Amino acid sequence: MVKTWIGASCWLLLVCLLSWTPLTHAQTKGCHLVAHLNESPDQVQQAGLVLPRWYDLHHRLLKLLTDRAHCQLTVVGSPWPRSLALLERGEIHLMLTMSYTKEREQFADFIGPHYMEESVLVLDKQYVGKVQDLRDIILLPGSIGVLRDAYYGDEFAALLKDPQFSERLLFAGSLTQKLNMLQRGRVIGMVEDKTQFLEWSRTYPDLAERYVQMLTLYRNPVYIVASKKGVPLELRQRLKQAWSEVYGTPEHLKILQEFGWSLH
Repeated sequence: MVKTWIGASCWLLLVCLLSWTPLTHAQTKGCHLVAHLNESPDQVQQAGLVLPRWYDLHHRLLKLLTDRAHCQLTVVGSPWPRSLALLERGEIHLMLTMSYTKEREQFADFIGPHYMEESVLVLDKQYVGKVQDLRDIILLPGSIGVLRDAYYGDEFAALLKDPQFSERLLFAGSLTQKLNMLQRGRVIGMVEDKTQFLEWSRTYPDLAERYVQMLTLYRNPVYIVASKKGVPLELRQRLKQAWSEVYGTPEHLKILQEFGWSLH
């Protein structure tokens, strides 16, 4: 009886070991994901700007995810609105810094949050006295740069329906284009993530002398998302599991700390 039990146990262990090895191989074989980053080195250089540090940090966050999921990663640069359309059609697989909305949930699977974003109004210091709340943008003598198809909270979304408010906005396709508009004097302010504002203030001290952080528009977690059309459900579940395993680990926190990002 004991010999029979030991033999059965050994056989079961052998079956488990044999089944585990092909599964690991199957996870890595053929898993190649294409991810969007809002900039590309060529685009930034053509604009005469410095490639922002967050480009590398975003790339490392993506690698943290795909390495744990046993997938290969290719990163492409394209404007934010175009990448949203590509994600919806399934022509790219991953994006970062996505705020949750019901509309986006129709085509994007929210894999998990990677940091807490705080959108702020950055304004030329000489116009600070004109703005007490968000709607006061209509009182300004110039335009405010915003990222097209970005989500800055419910109040901003509601004000977009007001022609007086929307005509004061100048839409950009990328963060580089938005910063370029500020440098060229095409706008007198912009809506920007707080950590991005602090970063470009260090990189361009001449602009930091002229502009100041004003109102906080929206504070919320932003997510890594996967295309529902381009990424099979089974792989999306694997990505969620992989991100849950690396979220909040020392490696994840180290990336965030380098840029001053927070999980809370």
